[in-house]
Formats: sequence, C-alpha cells, structure tokens
Amino acid sequence: MFSAGALILVAGIFMLDWKGISKDLGVGNSQEKILKRVLAIKEEQADIFASIKDESSARAAAPRMKQVTVEIAKAIADLKELKKTDKMTPEEDRELKAKYESLNKETDARLRKEVERISQLPGMSQVMAEILREVHFAQMEAQAQIRKDAALAGFNASGYSPVTDSTTITPDMRIEVLALGDIWRPGTVRDVAANGNVKVNLDIHKHSNAFDQYYQRNKLRLPD
Repeated sequence: MFSAGALILVAGIFMLDWKGISKDLGVGNSQEKILKRVLAIKEEQADIFASIKDESSARAAAPRMKQVTVEIAKAIADLKELKKTDKMTPEEDRELKAKYESLNKETDARLRKEVERISQLPGMSQVMAEILREVHFAQMEAQAQIRKDAALAGFNASGYSPVTDSTTITPDMRIEVLALGDIWRPGTVRDVAANGNVKVNLDIHKHSNAFDQYYQRNKLRLPD
C-alpha cells in the first residue's frame, strides 16, 4: 500500500485547492476560461490514475503525469496574476461556487477513488513512490522556472526600468536587485565600480553594511 507520505504527496500534486481558486476568480470570460482549464486538468488527472493497472501502465503514465504537473503550475500562476487585476464581489463568488463546485467535488471524489484503488494493487507501493517523487521534482522545477520567468519580466514591468551600461547610477539612489534568480529585493546604491558594477545595500540588511556587495547591471532595475 501507499505510505501516508505518498498519499499526502498525491494530494499536494494533483488535488488543487478549490477554495483558494474560487476566491481568486470572478465570473468574467477570462476567468471562466481559466476555471474550465483547471477543471479539465483535474479530469485528466483522474483519467491518468484510472489507466494505472500495474507497474508497466504506471511507468507508461509517468511522462504525462509530469506534464500535467507543469500545466497545474502554470494554471496556478495564471490565477495569481489574475487576482492582481480582477476583483470579485461576494455575489460573484457565490455564483462561481454554485456553478462549478459540485463538478469539482465529483472530480476530486473520482481521483481519490482511483488513488485508493491503486494503493491496493500488489507490489505497487515502491513503484508509485518512485514515480511520485519524479513527478514532484517536475512540479518543483516548473514552479521555479515560472518564478524565474516572472522575475525576468520584472525588468520591464510597469513602474521600473532596466539598468543598462548607459544608465547613470549614483550613490543613495533607490534600486532593486534580482536576488537568487527569482526575487526582486529593494535597496540603496552605495558605490559604482570602474567596471560599472553597482554596490548595493539591500533593505533587508539596511542596518549593516556587512552584506553589501557589487552586482552586475543585468541584475538591476530602477523604480521610475
């Protein structure tokens, strides 16, 4: 049988938080399209698990399981972006739930039933644990790439300008640094080196200069 940890992993990867999704969506055309996309993904999740009868079919299903996790990650990212611009009233929230919640519950119930069935198949515990680990890694890689892409798009986001070789930078200017590849952190310019690199004191270390460091300009943006 599946271990408790494996079952939790299945839920974390494949069972989307409907309550959270419904709060993020209104009932406009664009929101409706994303919601239908989410439900279609969940239906395919159940189809994938239904196709698993033994080790051979489980391994054959693994590539598509990985692809679905990427689609899930993208759908969630789209929902988060949508939430920034679209607001919904309590009435719209009720309309959305009334229209789709029962279908979502049916899909979740089907998925849980398939997971329970697979958990009873002889010799499948180790096989599914291995596959689910691979699927989980694929999900994390997709989420990391989405965060990185969003951060890179931030160079030209509204209210900011990228720092180029010709950009004039002087001490005490406010600036932002692309840290860890996917996080924009605000700070203050301390110095500009002869090679153009910029020394920045990040706000998270504003009470100390011990963590100040020079950054290449392709990691910087200026608030307009």
